Amino acid sequence: MIYFKTLLKFSFLVLFYFILSSFFLNKLNLEVDLGFGFKRIYSREIQKINFTLENLTSNLKKSPSSLDSAKIYLSKARVEYKSIEPFVIAFFPGDARFINRPIILEMAEDDEITNYVEPHGFQYIESMLYSDSVRFFRKRIISEIDNIYSLLRNINQSIESMEIHDRDVFDAMQMHLIRQFMLGFANFETAESRTGVQESKALLISYEKILLEAYPLAEGKQVDVKEELFISINNAVAYLNEVKAGEDPDYFKFYMQYYIPVSEKLVSFRDYFVREETMNTTAINFHNRSVFDPHAFNSNYFLPAKRLSDKERIVELGKILFFDPVLSANNLRACASCHQPDKGFSDGLPKSQAFEPGKFLTRNAPTIVNAVFQRKLFHDGRAFTFEDQAGQVMSNALEMHNDFSQVALKLRTSPEYVRLFRNAYVGTEDTIISNRSILTSIAEYERSIVGMNSRFDKTISGREDLLTADEKEGFNIYMGKGNCASCHFIPLFNGLMPPDYVETEWEIIGVPELKQGYKPKLDPDIGRAGVIDVPIFRHAFKTPTLRNIEVTGPYMHNGVFKTLEEVIEFYDVGGGSGLGYKVPLQTLSSDSLLLTPTEKFQLISFLKSLTDTTYLTSKPSQLPLFPGEDKLNERPIGGDY
Repeated sequence: MIYFKTLLKFSFLVLFYFILSSFFLNKLNLEVDLGFGFKRIYSREIQKINFTLENLTSNLKKSPSSLDSAKIYLSKARVEYKSIEPFVIAFFPGDARFINRPIILEMAEDDEITNYVEPHGFQYIESMLYSDSVRFFRKRIISEIDNIYSLLRNINQSIESMEIHDRDVFDAMQMHLIRQFMLGFANFETAESRTGVQESKALLISYEKILLEAYPLAEGKQVDVKEELFISINNAVAYLNEVKAGEDPDYFKFYMQYYIPVSEKLVSFRDYFVREETMNTTAINFHNRSVFDPHAFNSNYFLPAKRLSDKERIVELGKILFFDPVLSANNLRACASCHQPDKGFSDGLPKSQAFEPGKFLTRNAPTIVNAVFQRKLFHDGRAFTFEDQAGQVMSNALEMHNDFSQVALKLRTSPEYVRLFRNAYVGTEDTIISNRSILTSIAEYERSIVGMNSRFDKTISGREDLLTADEKEGFNIYMGKGNCASCHFIPLFNGLMPPDYVETEWEIIGVPELKQGYKPKLDPDIGRAGVIDVPIFRHAFKTPTLRNIEVTGPYMHNGVFKTLEEVIEFYDVGGGSGLGYKVPLQTLSSDSLLLTPTEKFQLISFLKSLTDTTYLTSKPSQLPLFPGEDKLNERPIGGDY
C-alpha cells in the first residue's frame, strides 16, 4: 500500500513536471496561444463596458441636466470598446456593424438592389445624443444601448469556445491599427464628441496588454523586438497624452514619428513570434513597415485580373494599344485621347471630347493613375474591371464608336500586331488576336499605372525630407479642420474605405452646373442613380483620388471649377447646400469650415505635394504598321483629337 502511494505521488510529480516543463518550453519556443490572452482581456473589458453602458442608460432616464453626464459615459464606453473592437470586427463582423457603424444610409457593396442598411450602434447614439431633439430620441437611444449590451454578451459567450490562432489575432491587430489611424484618429467616427485621440490611445494600450499576457517570456533577439514594440507604443501614447481635449494633434508629426514606428515594430514582433501558415490575402501587405510604404498595397486584391504567362510583355502590348487610335472607328481617337500622361492621365477639359469633333460628353475623364486601387470605375461606378471599362469606351458611339467585333479582325491584318500578341501570350489560347486579349492587354497596362512615390510619400515615410512647413501644416488641416480625410481616406486619398478596401464612398456634395450667367444652379447629372436608381444615389458620385490633383484639373465630374482655389472655396462654404441650392441628402456638411486665407494656401500646397508622374509620361516610340495602308500608318501616337 505504501509502495502504491509512493508510486502515485511520483507519477503525479512527473505529470506535473511534464506539464510545467511543456508550458515553459512552449513559452521559450514562442508557440503560445495568443487567443487565450486575448480572451482573458476581452472578458475583463466586457465587464467594464457593460458597467459604463448601465450608467449611460441610467443618466438618460434622469432629468435633462444629466445629458452632459450621458455624453461622458458614451465617450467612456467607446474608449473601452476600442480595446476589443479589433477582434469583434475580425471574428464577428456582422455584429460589429451593428455595434459601431456609420450613421448614413447605405447599401451593401455587393447587393445594391435590396433594402437600405439602417444606422445602428455607438455612432448612431452619438448623433442622437448631440442632437437638438435628443429628448425625442431617449427611448431609441436606450434601445440601441440595450442592443449593444446584448450583442457584446452573446459575443463574449461565443468566443470562449472558439479556436483562435496567433495569426488571426495579429491580422486583427494590424488591420485595426490601420482602421483606427486612417479613420478614427481624425474623428471619422466621432464627429460630435471628437474623441478620436482618446480612442486611439486606448487601442495602443490594449495591444501592449494583450502581447504582455500572451508573451511573458522571450530570449535573445526576441527580447529586443518585444521591448522595441512596447517602447514605440509608450512613446505614441505619451505624445497623445499631451494633446489637449478638443484640439487636433500634429497629424504629420504623429504619423511620421509615432504611428509608423508602432506599425513597423508590430510587423517585426509578428515576424519573430508567429509562424506563418498561409499567404496574405488582404489589401495590405502586413510585412511592410506601414501603409505609407510605396508597395504596401496588394494591387491584385482590388480589381480582379487573370494570371498571365508573360505580364511584362502584355503590359507593353497594352501600352501600345492604349496609344493607338486604330481601335476607334475613324482611326483618330485613342484611349490616350482622354487619358493623357502629361495631364495625369486625364484630358484637361471640363467635359471630354466626343467622337464627333466639336461635341462633348456630359462628364470629364477621371485620371487612371492609381485607378487599380478602386473597386468600381467611371464617375458613377458602372464598371467593375478595367476590361469592362475599356470595352464600354470602345463600343460607345459617343466615344470611340467602334464595332468591337471588328477590332480583332482589323488588328490581325498587321503582321507586327500578330507578332506582338503571339509573343505576349505565348503558351496560351490568346496568341491569336481576340477581343479578350485586346481588353486584357489594355487592362494590364492600366493596372500598371501607379504613382505612390510623391514628395509627400517620401517625406512621411522618412526616406527624404521634401516638404515645406506650409505643406506639412496643410496635411494637418486636411486631416483636421478641413475634414478632407473623412471622404478622401489616406494614404490612397480616394473613397475606398480602409482597412478592408471594399466599400466605395458615394458622396452628394451639391456640385453646381457649368456657370451660365449670374445664377448657377445644381448640376442636373443624377450620377450613381443612373446605375442604381435609389434616392441615396441621386447626384452621388464616386469619391475620386486626390493624388496628382495638381495636374488633373478642371475639377468635379463636370469640370465646373478651373482651379484648386475654387474647389476649396466650394467646400469651405458647405457645398451646394451652403451655396443655397436645394440638395436632398447632401452628405457634405452645409456648415462653413471657416478656413483662413493662410489655411487655404497651406491646404492647396499640401495637395500639390501628392503629385507623382515621374514614371507615367512615356509613350510608345512608334505604332505597328499595316501593309498597304499608307494613310493608316500615318496615324498619330495618342490620337488626333
